[in-house]
Amino acid sequence: MTLLVRLQKPVLAAFFLLSWILPAAAAQPQSQARPVPVELPASAYDAQGTALSALVYVPDSARERGRVPLLVLLHGCEQDARTFFEDSGWKDMADAHGFVALLPAQKHNLFSMAGTGGFGRYGNPLGCFNFADRLNSPLKGFVPSEAAAIASMVGAVVSGKGLGANGPAVDAERVSVTGLSAGAGMAATLLADYSQVFAGGALFAGVPALCAQSMQSAASLCGISVSRGCAEVKARSGGYDSREWTKAVQRAQHPAGRPRVLIVQGTADCTVDPQNALYLTNQWTAFHGLKADAPVVIGQEPSWPERAVRQGYAPAGANALWVETVLLKDVGHVMPIDTGNPQRPCGRVRVSETKTYIEDVGFCGAALAAGFLQLEQ
Repeated sequence: MTLLVRLQKPVLAAFFLLSWILPAAAAQPQSQARPVPVELPASAYDAQGTALSALVYVPDSARERGRVPLLVLLHGCEQDARTFFEDSGWKDMADAHGFVALLPAQKHNLFSMAGTGGFGRYGNPLGCFNFADRLNSPLKGFVPSEAAAIASMVGAVVSGKGLGANGPAVDAERVSVTGLSAGAGMAATLLADYSQVFAGGALFAGVPALCAQSMQSAASLCGISVSRGCAEVKARSGGYDSREWTKAVQRAQHPAGRPRVLIVQGTADCTVDPQNALYLTNQWTAFHGLKADAPVVIGQEPSWPERAVRQGYAPAGANALWVETVLLKDVGHVMPIDTGNPQRPCGRVRVSETKTYIEDVGFCGAALAAGFLQLEQ
């Protein structure tokens, strides 16, 4: 009997201890949980008849920062918004530097064919943003309806939607956009059509704005392929219709030096013609009234000196580059990440049966872009 009493005492003590700990643990404020992207309510923005939706990510570091920048992140074809955010290095950048991320998402619709009307306006067979779909747009000036939907999402987040009850305030003067491949194509379209909204953009393996006016013609006119050999992936000479581009520049209302544009392109890209980097450089230097053949910076990107060749453009007296082009030698059609530095996390390589278009090449594209777009300040 004495032995039973001795056993009961520690058991009872453990029981009372657990009865105190468990409710206390359950009462921990939800804010201590790791933040995750949350859905932006569809009622908060005008989807313009598209199939687009969006997530918003607010890191804890943003809540502590006060007024914060907003980054719009656009995934590429065959990708989804959440996975691309997590794997591309951009989640790591948001956590480290405390900015809000808006993640528009395209609907994968095997039966859609952009440009045909009807079901064609709903999604894309490969989940690509329909960056070139101007012929279908019901908007005045033929701005693509998906671009208008994303601009509406930006307005919603800037006004406080999707940020939570105790969310930070977004600085409307510090909104940037970035994307990969078709996402970069849409980013270029947004910068051209909504240059008053975006302070800057970073285009990874992108194509020129207005290189085509429908998604059916974009593959041949913009130098895009998912099946042809490298030598067959060619953009048309000039990369865009100069008359249409002139219209876009004239329509745009932007302060001097905005938007600043970073162009990143792998030289071994077999999906998007690397020549598009030149066409994009020509576009954005022309946009700012700069000469494409007169860079003020010529050299190698300091964070990857052996493989990243850069050229930068800015007028005399500017305190930052207005346009920068970075060519990644021997890099294909991927978002470049670097998982080798535990002190500065940048993305992850996900095991997948399909191509992820994210590759550890020892160079963090998101960090390069975050610095260029001044998201770290």
